[in-house]
Amino acid sequence: MKNIVIVGGGFAGISIANKLAKKLRRKDAKVILIEPKEINIYEPQFVFLGFKNTPQSKFIKPMNKVLSGKVNWLRTTALKIDSEKRTIALANGDTLHYDYIVLATGAKMDVESVNAYDDENIHHFYLLDATKKLQEALKNFKGGTIVISPTTVPYKCPPAPAEFTFVLEKFLRQRNLRDKTTIKYLYPLMRPYPEPRVSEKVQKNFDERGIEFGEFFNYETVDKKNSKIISLEGEEIDYDLLVLIPPHKGHKVIIESGLGDREGFVSANKFTLKVNDHENMYAIGDCTNLPISKSGAAAHFASDALIKNLILEIDGKEPTKKYNGFTVCFVVTSFRRSLLLVFSYKYPPRKIGLHNLFLYGLFKKSFKIVYFKALIRGYL
Repeated sequence: MKNIVIVGGGFAGISIANKLAKKLRRKDAKVILIEPKEINIYEPQFVFLGFKNTPQSKFIKPMNKVLSGKVNWLRTTALKIDSEKRTIALANGDTLHYDYIVLATGAKMDVESVNAYDDENIHHFYLLDATKKLQEALKNFKGGTIVISPTTVPYKCPPAPAEFTFVLEKFLRQRNLRDKTTIKYLYPLMRPYPEPRVSEKVQKNFDERGIEFGEFFNYETVDKKNSKIISLEGEEIDYDLLVLIPPHKGHKVIIESGLGDREGFVSANKFTLKVNDHENMYAIGDCTNLPISKSGAAAHFASDALIKNLILEIDGKEPTKKYNGFTVCFVVTSFRRSLLLVFSYKYPPRKIGLHNLFLYGLFKKSFKIVYFKALIRGYL
């Protein structure tokens, strides 16, 4: 019997474990998931959570509700992977042997390196506790300048800061604070979104809503005492409330195991998902340096190639299935308006509008249900 180990129990890790458990016979392979957390969070909810309180039961589920009973779940942390010996050192003191391993550790929010989030006027919405603090800050906001800026790229869900900005603008209008508030969106490129055609749409929305865009702003630090965000070039922007997207990097187990690049992200073949220069090892999701967005959708569409290639290897065959980079990106432009982007390695994002309020509500509400009932459980 072969040990197939998945390291990391976010969306990518859980869905891969569930799909493998369905496809492999239990007498031939044991599917093992290493993940200490007891819950799974629907993270797209964070964009909205800063503006209104949503019951956690709507977007957080216990692991045993989304993970197949056929998967052996180890409630511990992987500390170091020895790819030559094919062993994993665990935080509980055990050493686990693997025949095949899938890295799905995700991206770590490197909030410590920023040294700013202890300030009551500096927040982000990429972690649950941080989003709750942002919710409180927005609830008490009475007017002034709100600045939104990433610290660096890449970060999870590229449209998220712009999405947040659109919803923020609507939120301020609903509270009769829009005339009292200046919104500034800073970005390290000459446009507010990396892809030109999508950027056109984002910029048009900014212009229509009076949102100021600051181009070529490369974040360096925050002057907390004087409430200024400062760029590498020395530009200083005043703020009353700063929404600062934290740096993303690879998790400690990837770095400690020598499997990451400079930022700690895993170098993998963009077609087969095999980790470069390592046998019997695959990687998927936000932990990789693949030339696609860091998102659950990208991990979902990549999973088919990974699973088929892994099974081919188990059967003694060459991993020939190729992932074409296809993914989708749902971009919220307000509480009730949105657009959908589709793209792949071969073509840039293409826009599909969803501006009908009924369709928007149906899509948005049903997708969360689809996420928990089907996607993460490996049915789609």
